[in-house]
Amino acid sequence: MRAIKEFRVCRRRDFRWVVRLGKATYGTYLDKEQAVLDAVEAARDERLAGRQARVWLHEPGGVNRIIF
Repeated sequence: MRAIKEFRVCRRRDFRWVVRLGKATYGTYLDKEQAVLDAVEAARDERLAGRQARVWLHEPGGVNRIIF
């Protein structure tokens, strides 16, 4: 069983958004929508290659949910 790649969209303390995959951090986005679009695109590429992937959205206030 392969591990599922989990792309995590998070807001930093400076109010910019990033995408995390494991210990790696990608991008700094001014808005959540752009970070989500990039994370979903990366997860979709993984799925097209036959691997499992999902995107988590970590909202301020501790709300976490899978969005893709």
